[in-house]
Amino acid sequence: MSDLFGGTTAIKAISLWQPWASLGAAGVKRHETRHWATAYRGPIAIHAAKTLDLAGAPDQLCEAVNGPFWPKQLPRGVVVAVGTLVACDPAEKVADHLTQADRMAGNFTRGRFAWRIENIRRVLDPIPLIGRQGLFNWTPQTDLAPGLGPILDHGVQCRRFGWA
Repeated sequence: MSDLFGGTTAIKAISLWQPWASLGAAGVKRHETRHWATAYRGPIAIHAAKTLDLAGAPDQLCEAVNGPFWPKQLPRGVVVAVGTLVACDPAEKVADHLTQADRMAGNFTRGRFAWRIENIRRVLDPIPLIGRQGLFNWTPQTDLAPGLGPILDHGVQCRRFGWA
């Protein structure tokens, strides 16, 4: 394999409803919060599910990151980013150390788990994929490296959009 995200090896993927997937791909959502923990650590693809969560979406954050027409413009049914899942902690353990954007983009109540994803890189030309529940294996058809943007720094991205 020529790159961490090379095309010959399966990597884990997770489907997120929109706008959550795009907030992750923009580097402002560093934690994915779930009601279940995972022991997995390593490369992970962020898949934008076909479902659009308008009721739960943080409108001001979504507009700051994706523009005023974000509900109609977000990609769905595609892989939008890759990163590295580096930690899975009880949500209350990380709740006091979050940026404003991360706090708005997750549910950090007691009993939940915060999956910290770092080294996020946007997929420049999103890749169609049928999502699944939970973590699932995905084998990219080609080497992803040439089609990835630069690694996004969470703090820089939050400041860029005014949500530090």
